[in-house]
Amino acid sequence: MKAGGALDNRIYDLAVLARDGDTQAFGDLYEIYRKEMYAYACSITGDSYAAEDAVSEAVVSAFRQIRNLRDPSSFKGWLFRILHAESCKQFNARMAHMTLDDSVRMTETGGGGIDNLELSLELKAVLKVLTDEEREIVMLKTVNEYTSREISDITGIPHATVRSKLSRALSKMRKELEKGGDTDE
Repeated sequence: MKAGGALDNRIYDLAVLARDGDTQAFGDLYEIYRKEMYAYACSITGDSYAAEDAVSEAVVSAFRQIRNLRDPSSFKGWLFRILHAESCKQFNARMAHMTLDDSVRMTETGGGGIDNLELSLELKAVLKVLTDEEREIVMLKTVNEYTSREISDITGIPHATVRSKLSRALSKMRKELEKGGDTDE
């Protein structure tokens, strides 16, 4: 959701109230961002249940930490940094326990048969060469279509650093894909 004008002012006012202990204001902030949070978490975790867990954990964590919010105008970035950390935890846990059978099931439900399975396995392998931070930046850019400035706000990484990390991550992915095509190993 792109905020602007009156909505920005409302979010700022709600963030101030929430920071001061108003639980209804925090609930209102959650309502403003819940769909975007869920979509964001889905893009990182790749799983609706894991995304729900990530959002739940992030909301509880944000509620506990709201008194530490220094700048109410940066509420969204602060909230999404918390969500990002929780989403990465869920993704890493999911990847650690994913088996070939899980990959097959995922591709069977998405259609496409063996071609989808190969793509799924190849994508999983390519994503594993990235650090958590790189994977997050790539997912935010490619899946959520956030700008590098928005990614900077969400992750807390400086804008220029986001751009360079994205470039390096895409290069790593490209090299890994090229390496995967070699049969002379």
